[in-house]
Amino acid sequence: MKLRKSALTPENYTRAIISLSRRFSSTSAFPGSNYVDIAEWMLLDRGFNSGKSDDDVTNLASTAEQAHDLVVVYNSDDSKWNVRQYSCEQHKAFSADTSVPTEDSGQIVFIRGFISPTWVSAVGSKYNIEPEFFRRHLDFLSASIDRHSYSFPSLGSSSDNIYRLRVSTLLHRDDFGGQDLRSQRSQESKELGIYRIQQLGSGKVRCGDSLVREYSTLCPRFSVIEQWISLCITKTDGGWAAIVWMDQGIPLEKSPPGPWTRHIEAKATPLPIIQYHPKMAFRTTTNRLNTDTNASAEVQQSTAILPLQYDSLIAMVNLARRAPQDPLSMCIPLFAHAAFSEVQFLNLLESRIHVQINAIAEGVVSDALGVLHFFSNILNRHAEQLRDSTRALYKLAERSTQDLNGARSMSPLSKNSTSSTHGGMRTRRQLSETETAKNAGGHVSNGAFTASNLLEDYEGLHVRCTDLSKMCTQGINLAMNKAMIEESRKAIEQSERLKKLTLLATLFIPLSFSSSLLGMNIDLLGQNAVKFWWFFVLCVPITLFAYIFYLWDFRALMRCWAKLWNGFRGLVRDGNGERSKKEQTYMV
Repeated sequence: MKLRKSALTPENYTRAIISLSRRFSSTSAFPGSNYVDIAEWMLLDRGFNSGKSDDDVTNLASTAEQAHDLVVVYNSDDSKWNVRQYSCEQHKAFSADTSVPTEDSGQIVFIRGFISPTWVSAVGSKYNIEPEFFRRHLDFLSASIDRHSYSFPSLGSSSDNIYRLRVSTLLHRDDFGGQDLRSQRSQESKELGIYRIQQLGSGKVRCGDSLVREYSTLCPRFSVIEQWISLCITKTDGGWAAIVWMDQGIPLEKSPPGPWTRHIEAKATPLPIIQYHPKMAFRTTTNRLNTDTNASAEVQQSTAILPLQYDSLIAMVNLARRAPQDPLSMCIPLFAHAAFSEVQFLNLLESRIHVQINAIAEGVVSDALGVLHFFSNILNRHAEQLRDSTRALYKLAERSTQDLNGARSMSPLSKNSTSSTHGGMRTRRQLSETETAKNAGGHVSNGAFTASNLLEDYEGLHVRCTDLSKMCTQGINLAMNKAMIEESRKAIEQSERLKKLTLLATLFIPLSFSSSLLGMNIDLLGQNAVKFWWFFVLCVPITLFAYIFYLWDFRALMRCWAKLWNGFRGLVRDGNGERSKKEQTYMV
């Protein structure tokens, strides 16, 4: 394999980003104000155009507190993988030793955790990576609207070589009991915002630290940590390179603290991401991890170890022969890992949704509306990410198909993007995606994962995520209906109580009237002194009359009155008619 050195130096790469950030709308039709924050961040680690000496320049996260393999490079060879590992301080060795692949060979570069600006310029310059890849992964730097101007997400076609996967880590802890989950979630949301500003947005993050994108408490026993894996597929001189930047680095308890810290201190147990591959039990893996360091971690994440055993995983799923020449085959295990993570997350969330719906059915509504709405927001976020991951997998399959054919064919997406079928069938676009994936996956041996099967898995996960969101909506409707029924029942009970009060008032008002009448200072009934028995003489008839009036059906009374009135008018008419007949007879 012939190797070459990149002509772009790290210094020139940094200057290019700074120059782009200084293009304003008043001077350029292509402003780069959304790169201002990342340009300022890169200046923190270097003295470009700042006039500062080396002693005055901030050494932002150049070293780590403990030994950590920050960058792991897999270089394809004729018979085996050449693996190189670099610590946080070895960015110069990385620039000098590692060469970009050529002649239909491939290379995958894993970045395990946060990296310093020096490492960004070293990796970016070596592989000619678009700065957009780093900006998207470091989106927490541009917290101000004036900085990013709502520029993300942008058009998918403008950066179809940049992808993102979401990996969830489930934390299980003992039920603390008596905690208010609503206030706890609100507090965690505030703490997460503070974490992004005070930790990620400042210079407190060190090289190799793990980053957290989202954190949610699902129930008193389970919470979930969401992290990213950003991928960039770039072409070199006849070859390709895949840059995989992972949020998972050194253990979380040794990284910047966040709302998950108190749960880790409460001995929360992380659940591993369980994967299944055929014949997995009969194959061994190569472990390049310091077992002592990993054993001492309180939160052990499977994703953090994945780059150190990637060649074993490639061989386990029968992609070792295809992966060096095809970035799709090389990235399939990453997509599969994220899919396994999503399966476990959806399984947990589905069980929690069923618990809430069963509680609603049993009449224990409590905070079910807020919980289901909270779950629905999480599911909508995951559904959007699954849709993006499905599109990324399709784009990789399309790229692989074009490379295999030796020429760029017309994308099936452009021909059938607007057509759809009825009756719940998949759209033609989805069918073309599957066909493209099958064409790419058909060159892979009958292993555990092919592009077509994995694409179907992601489509199934997206459908399941959408169904669970609809289940939350149904639970919310059920809770609202139960609440309306409960309110109606309370209204009926209140009307019954009012009926009893009305009945009591019907009995006591005549008594009050009689006592008031007899208590007046007038000569009543022609006597100077009223006897006591006159009270009963007056109140008994009045009470009976009031009770009869209370029990009387006013509609029936009106009907009876109308009937009497009509009868009376009929009698009058009959009397007038007979009198007129008699008068006519007398006249004859």
